[in-house]
Amino acid sequence: MALSPEQMRAVIIEHVEAENDHDAVRVIATYARENPVFEDVAAGVRYEGGEAIVSDNYRHLWEGFPGLKREIVRWTIGDDAVVIELRLSGKHEGTFRGVPPTGGDLEFRIIAHFQFDDEGRISQETAYYDRLTFMKALGR
Repeated sequence: MALSPEQMRAVIIEHVEAENDHDAVRVIATYARENPVFEDVAAGVRYEGGEAIVSDNYRHLWEGFPGLKREIVRWTIGDDAVVIELRLSGKHEGTFRGVPPTGGDLEFRIIAHFQFDDEGRISQETAYYDRLTFMKALGR
């Protein structure tokens, strides 16, 4: 089933809103039922399965940056994929992957590429960003 641009856009909007609400159930619902993948290229990690994506990726972000917000600033919608540019902002107020809170402000841009399954859910999300900018917010 090919998705229309409007359908792909709606899934991504729901995905980003669920991320901003720190709503694990809604985030998982936007991913494919079978074997979704989240790849963080800058960090060199790949998570497979909705539960692993949330527990191994989002949980750390939400704990380390409780007020983290994503804002979509640009869209590119293709025949079977979407690329968005996001502006992420928040304060490092909690432990993030073992790094104690620094109180540092995080603000950077990220590109995310999304592929969809036949049910209209995200089968793969691949994130690209400048890791140095992110690490500076952690005081590293």
